[in-house]
Amino acid sequence: MPDSAKSNSHAQRWYTGLAIGLPVLACLSAGPVWTWWLLVSITGSLGTWELQGILFQTPLPSRWRIFSFSVALAMPLATLMLGAQGINLVLMAAIFGAFSMMLICSPRDPEEIGRIAHLVLTWVYVPYLLSHMLLLGAFPEGRFWVIFVLGVIVAGDAGAYHTGVAFGRHKLFEKVSPKKTIEGALGGLAASLLMGVVLGLLFSRGTGIGQLLAFGFLVAVAGQTGDLIESMIKRNCGKKDSSTLLPGHGGILDRLDSLLFSFPLMWLLLQWAA
Repeated sequence: MPDSAKSNSHAQRWYTGLAIGLPVLACLSAGPVWTWWLLVSITGSLGTWELQGILFQTPLPSRWRIFSFSVALAMPLATLMLGAQGINLVLMAAIFGAFSMMLICSPRDPEEIGRIAHLVLTWVYVPYLLSHMLLLGAFPEGRFWVIFVLGVIVAGDAGAYHTGVAFGRHKLFEKVSPKKTIEGALGGLAASLLMGVVLGLLFSRGTGIGQLLAFGFLVAVAGQTGDLIESMIKRNCGKKDSSTLLPGHGGILDRLDSLLFSFPLMWLLLQWAA
């Protein structure tokens, strides 16, 4: 790619990132709880739509599309109202409802089992995991911990990119993501740890540096692994980006991939720490 094209692409990434990131940061820093629910509902639904486009080679029948997006919207609402019990209740009801729909509408259609399997993967991978942001926010200092996860992931992403461009020589996982390097991953990890400690020292009370480093390390590893997992899914389905919704970034799912496992992990770590 010519240098001018690279520069334009990089600038486009920054413009898009700022246009989306600043309102999201304002919502998470000072917005009421319903804005968090709205944010998770919108991003979860868009991510669900993108993942369905990746997994299904032919469009879903309308009844399955309506059912699937209803589940994607119900999960964050149930999480907001009932916590962890709510999200698990919706997941169980969705699986039961999917098989019931097959039983009523198409009991002898051999393709329906595959559709249901892909839909369950979609529900678990996007709205179920993402709804853990709401569970995390319900902790004491929950607002801080959500921003902590975002800060660690964003810093790691930026650190990995710039370190990889400057020093990247050895491929990290070429079969899945040819551009990622070991040097970039280490640079991203260092940036994540630094950001985690800085955020903790500035905004958290009673959290020691050792705990911040441990949490930052685990969240950063989960984020980088989540990125590789999404790349693996796309490559196995013949896709480069999840969509073209975000200029310079790809799709919503390409931005959520590092967070989908990080929010549940942070929630579990705080459960354990408590």
